[in-house]
Amino acid sequence: MIIGACGYGATGSSIITDLLREFDGLQIFDDFEFTFTYRVDGLQDLEYHLMKNYAKTISGDAAIKRFLYAANYIKTPLLHKPTNAKKFLEITNEFVDSIVQTRFKGMESIDVISGNIPRNIVSLGLKKIIYPRTIEKIKKGPCYLWPNRTLYVSIKPENFYDSAKKYIRDILIAMGADLNRPIVLDQPFEGNAPEQSFAFFDDPRAIIVDRDPRDLYLETKYRHLAECRFLPREDVRNFSIYYRQMRCGRSTTDTDRILNVKFEDLMYNYDETVDKIIAFANLGKHVRKKEVFNPERSINNTQLIRKYPQEKDAIKYIEEHLSEFLYPFELYKDVKTDGEAVLGSAKYAAKNKSLMKGTK
Repeated sequence: MIIGACGYGATGSSIITDLLREFDGLQIFDDFEFTFTYRVDGLQDLEYHLMKNYAKTISGDAAIKRFLYAANYIKTPLLHKPTNAKKFLEITNEFVDSIVQTRFKGMESIDVISGNIPRNIVSLGLKKIIYPRTIEKIKKGPCYLWPNRTLYVSIKPENFYDSAKKYIRDILIAMGADLNRPIVLDQPFEGNAPEQSFAFFDDPRAIIVDRDPRDLYLETKYRHLAECRFLPREDVRNFSIYYRQMRCGRSTTDTDRILNVKFEDLMYNYDETVDKIIAFANLGKHVRKKEVFNPERSINNTQLIRKYPQEKDAIKYIEEHLSEFLYPFELYKDVKTDGEAVLGSAKYAAKNKSLMKGTK
């Protein structure tokens, strides 16, 4: 079973991995985000161009080329990685080899077309006319040297999903995971559409954490400045549009594969929410209750307007435009939230030593 702690960006999904550390039998890998399926040029993009909407061989070739190129990100120094770069790229190349039906030397339109006009002129002239014609005239035959490259043919490969599942399994094994025991990953599925990634995992379970937009706005604007540049924080109107569109078309109906959890419920309705998570993931006995995740500490990350009263106009705007997403804080007016706030999850223990003592 693969349990994914997922969210929408800064909505508090790491609270799940912290909670699950309090149970025996789970393997937790949250030093990095396991986004290999839905990231740009990941497995889902490959699936679209090879299995759903291929255009002759062009789109499949381009998708494989981009997939391989994106995989090289693993070489970046100082990144938290699932395994070493050499092993990861070996696994990636083996996967691509398994789904490619044939390959040959040639050149496609993507090799000469870009959004840069001067570059296009040079590429078209050099790659399509001057160089190949000159070499072929000298050789008196086809030229297979530069600018030709390996072109990939992969149109609806019958083994795509089996190979993609093996690819994910091989990465997990390279991480040191035991496939016979439950595995907990950080962000393996999309928060807004987790089921789109399920085809690539064995026995997937997604726990989706969402958060009140008022607290999310204030948290990202005042506390996590550098980390949350993916959110629009300079204008509450832009933030409200972004927040709503990120959840466009999502379903909040729980299934045997998807559990929706409100961040705040893990503090304000702790017992009920934890019991729901235990049942969903069949976790068994809660042996280290509140040793890693302490709701009495995390509650200080809620009702942040109390700490930032200067943002009352922005909060009023959010309440008017995102009313269906609000948590009912009016029911908890007497709850104290003025204690020390937590920096992050247990994976940030080096930055927040108090977490090592079992507080959060």
